[in-house]
Amino acid sequence: MEQSFFTGPFASMCELYVAQKRATGSKYETGARRLRQFDDFAKKYNIQNYQITSDLVNDYCKQRSTENANSRRDRIYIMWTFAEFLAAQGYPCSCLPPDKPKPVAAHTPYVFSMEEISDFFRQLESMPATNFTTRHIMFPILFRMLYGCGLRISEALMLKKEDIDIEKGIIYVQHGKGDKERIVVMSDSLCRKCAEFVKIAHGETDEGVPFLYTKSFSKLSTSSVNYGFREILWDIGIPYYGKDVGPRVHDLRHTFICHNIRKWAEAGIPIHSKLPILAKYVGHSSTNATQWYIRLTAESFPYIRQVCEQEFGGIYDNIEFNKEDCNEPD
Repeated sequence: MEQSFFTGPFASMCELYVAQKRATGSKYETGARRLRQFDDFAKKYNIQNYQITSDLVNDYCKQRSTENANSRRDRIYIMWTFAEFLAAQGYPCSCLPPDKPKPVAAHTPYVFSMEEISDFFRQLESMPATNFTTRHIMFPILFRMLYGCGLRISEALMLKKEDIDIEKGIIYVQHGKGDKERIVVMSDSLCRKCAEFVKIAHGETDEGVPFLYTKSFSKLSTSSVNYGFREILWDIGIPYYGKDVGPRVHDLRHTFICHNIRKWAEAGIPIHSKLPILAKYVGHSSTNATQWYIRLTAESFPYIRQVCEQEFGGIYDNIEFNKEDCNEPD
């Protein structure tokens, strides 16, 4: 018999809760994993009749040494909403705060200037060769794809050799956010760089090999990319203030979006006409997430602020932070 996903004292209620969530059409995978963490954590407490005890709440809400404020908030939020569900089933909990945990202040993206981007890629090209890693071959093309196509780091590292069509100049993203697929068109310059890279790195590799790989032909790890990124920042004189402040690898994606909006504003192209295309290109579920970048772009390049304000009028003033993309995991 297959073991249940939930094995703690709230297991049957957890299964019912997740089933209700998924009945609405949601995959609810991340939420289910967080709920299992709570159910597992509760195993060491004397839970009777699905009652969440004050001891359990106090211990589960403590800040952990390895997590940031947003991660802690997400853990507590799952417990809070699950407690709401239990109350609706006739098992009220009196030891939780009356209000749901509020989101922690979001990461403010670092938008690179054109000079900083030029310095960044110049430094990449001078990365020394080594017998121990493939970084000097993989990183220049990886970071060009992140900035040149606005890919998420997870999307880039999941690419297989066959996902890159050099002849058509297309990247097939098979596993985007929410496991969605999309087609990303490369610029001519990036396509040429990819063609050169394929000749060097994939002359004799088999189908199914990661497009960006280690010496053992496994996919690059996010941690090694983050470490290399911080090294490059150090070399070109851009301070790194920690994982909750950045700059982060994901900020190259933010920079790609802002640089495109800036170019349209400078060229007099109506920005609103391009936003739906940009949203599709970068894999946003709607233009709402993309609209937030109008304000970010105007703040990063103040000389185009007037263009944005004139085009969007009152909408510009009411554009609020949308964390769908800006706080997503690298």
